[in-house]
Amino acid sequence: MDKKLSRIAVLCTFPFPEGLAATVRIISYLKGIKALGVDTDVFIYRPTDLQNKGKSKYGPSGIYQGINYFYPRTRTYSKYKILRGLGRYYYWGVTCYNIWRENKIKKIDFLLISNDFLDILFIFTYWAKLLKIKTIFIADEYPQPIRVYLKQDIPQWKKCFYHFILKRQDSFIFMTENINTFYNFSLQKPYHILPTITDTSRFEGILKQPQAKKYICYMGNMELSKDNVDNIIRAFSFVADKYPDIDFYLYGAPSEKDLSFIQKVIVDCHMKKRVFIKGRVDSSEVPQILKNAYLLVSSQPNTRRAEGGFPTKLGEYMATGVPALLTDVGEIKKYVQDGVQVYIVKPEDPEAYAQKLDYLFSHYEEALKVARYAQVYLHDNFDYGVVSKKMYDFLSNRL
Repeated sequence: MDKKLSRIAVLCTFPFPEGLAATVRIISYLKGIKALGVDTDVFIYRPTDLQNKGKSKYGPSGIYQGINYFYPRTRTYSKYKILRGLGRYYYWGVTCYNIWRENKIKKIDFLLISNDFLDILFIFTYWAKLLKIKTIFIADEYPQPIRVYLKQDIPQWKKCFYHFILKRQDSFIFMTENINTFYNFSLQKPYHILPTITDTSRFEGILKQPQAKKYICYMGNMELSKDNVDNIIRAFSFVADKYPDIDFYLYGAPSEKDLSFIQKVIVDCHMKKRVFIKGRVDSSEVPQILKNAYLLVSSQPNTRRAEGGFPTKLGEYMATGVPALLTDVGEIKKYVQDGVQVYIVKPEDPEAYAQKLDYLFSHYEEALKVARYAQVYLHDNFDYGVVSKKMYDFLSNRL
């Protein structure tokens, strides 16, 4: 009799169940797998909440949309740096205990390690092996220093450590083929590509609300090394006078350094009365904000980091029926085409971006037809149910 997938868990450091793109992805594929009769868990190996940001409405453990989640006793980490440093080892130990306890209650078939820090990979890979749990490394970006410092590669010693640890993995799940080539070239282990996934149910029944003024919308974390929103601001400034009835709203919480730079760009472009930084919003508010927009925009620089990733926001944009404009980086064109599902423009070229904005504003009915087709295309190819079933089949074949 063939074995049946019974329980899978994810280990990560992302806030749960509220967070940004990574959290949304985890919820989407676990929700889909849960619907197929599999128990699902998330182990967060350290606190994620800041003391001065207000208390989360969620506890340190619980159930969210059928997904069990476990923090190491607390969601909130200490305001003292030395205590955070010492506490990490305690939190790792508690997380190991949580995994052991849950595995004892009911066997965990797979632990998906959604983290590329070498110490975390090493500790939890070998802990899972002791518990006879299969591990899968799941990654959606290149590691540091490519991801953080925009380097072209990582040091050789780091490659050696990755090779040593990753050859102990059962298999891999990657966002792009480029990421697979980077991590899996010499190992040649079984892998699964999960480019984007969208919980389309979040957007069902969301109706466009009347707005005092039309707005184009960016939604993300505004981390400039990943999303160069300054490119969009400059582009918008070229056409803003031609379309005085449209403003630009940016949603996200950039670092102080990035925020200062963005504010300077707004001032330099004389856009203080047309471009507005709205800050971070609750994930439950995202569908309505996107749906109300006149145009959804994104911009990524042509970097090694962008080459490896895939914008999660693309799926959310397509789910709304609102026209979307993105830059041509990474593997986007493997999945969508310019003028068919979305609109795509050359990266790091504000004039080209401005020309595309002008075209969309002046051919808006055409853009709406493209956006409506995008909804259908997304539902057929990247809805959480469709993507999760493929992931379920991959995992089932690894039992």
